[in-house]
Amino acid sequence: MDVYNGSSTQLRSFQQRTGISYPLALVAGDLQTPYGVFNDWSVVVDQQGFIRYKQPGVNVNAINSVIDNLLAMTGVEEQPATVRDFELQQNFPNPFNPATRIAFSIPSTQKVSLQIYDAQGKLVQTLLNKPMAAGRHEAEWNGLNRQNEAAASGVYFYLLQSGSFREMKKMILLR
Repeated sequence: MDVYNGSSTQLRSFQQRTGISYPLALVAGDLQTPYGVFNDWSVVVDQQGFIRYKQPGVNVNAINSVIDNLLAMTGVEEQPATVRDFELQQNFPNPFNPATRIAFSIPSTQKVSLQIYDAQGKLVQTLLNKPMAAGRHEAEWNGLNRQNEAAASGVYFYLLQSGSFREMKKMILLR
């Protein structure tokens, strides 16, 4: 958490009133020289760059311009790394509620199947069953079964299959 032009006590008071737990608190006056913002009103921006709180009268366009400039300056372009082998990562978060993400890598374009099974081995959901390009991918399971009903709390297994590759990992759904 970063605080500009304010005290930690004021920030804790704001957190208690709003329920925002990890804000970046800015006072636009602190940014007037480098970014040409000339207002002195408080605003809270979350970690994704969204304004979560603003005092009445805040120039939202000026604040959004500052956020866009900051994001543009900190952006890093990465070249995608070549994937040389299959990889199935542990889902995150785990345990989870209501959803979890499953990351995996495939070395070449091919058909990929990603399925969820319960502890008795019964198919609960098919997340993927299609050709995919080589590289790193993610799928999300929202905790629903094939009938779009909420799956019960418990241990589940996810199986990634592609060509002759098969790998299974365990995850826990806590409702």
